Amino acid sequence: MKNSVNLPFNMADKWQIRHIIPIVIYLIVQLVPGTFRYFIPENQIPSVVGWWLAIGFTVAVVVSFFCLRPDWQKWKAEGNQTDPIDTLKWIGIGIVLLYALLISVNLLDAWMSGGLENVAKSQNTDDIMKAIQVIPILQLMVVLLGPIMEEFLFRHIMFGNLSTKLNFVFSFVLSGVIFGFIHGDNKFLIYVAMSFVFSLVFVKTRRIIAPIAIHVFNNGIVVLALYAMT
Repeated sequence: MKNSVNLPFNMADKWQIRHIIPIVIYLIVQLVPGTFRYFIPENQIPSVVGWWLAIGFTVAVVVSFFCLRPDWQKWKAEGNQTDPIDTLKWIGIGIVLLYALLISVNLLDAWMSGGLENVAKSQNTDDIMKAIQVIPILQLMVVLLGPIMEEFLFRHIMFGNLSTKLNFVFSFVLSGVIFGFIHGDNKFLIYVAMSFVFSLVFVKTRRIIAPIAIHVFNNGIVVLALYAMT
């Protein structure tokens, strides 16, 4: 099956409320830890935050799954989803394309910085590694739950709804820019490149599992690499 990149993601009935619920839960899970310092002893905050995020993201993923499932069923009924073999093919293409883009972006960064030795490290990645060392359970969020929830939000809800009004380029750019800003990192173009690959694979397969698989794979490689270096 060959889906056009500009074929819109038509959502099932009552999509507005079904799409708002995951966003609200995500915001609650992300913002509430900022209040812990007011009523939890400082030495207990890291542990509480770790368990809060692990449990919170698990709940968010489960609730989001049931909220978004009607859309997936609609796409399947319309015959727009790829079969398992084609889906695996696009996951493989996505992984290759992702690392080709990441290498290109890093080479561009090195050229603009005057050499590889001058390239700044990812602040977000450093912060994540420090957090994992303090709160090991966060590995579950970083490698699995985080990517799943981000794909639900940024690919299915944001990119998917934008595609009903805009073409692929504008839908990807808008969702990709927000995806980059949300991470608050000094490697903005890295996240835009990742967003492009995830969006492309999603639009070609109409299966959210495809960009999730690539996202999980990438985050797993990053965590393993960081452990190897430390």
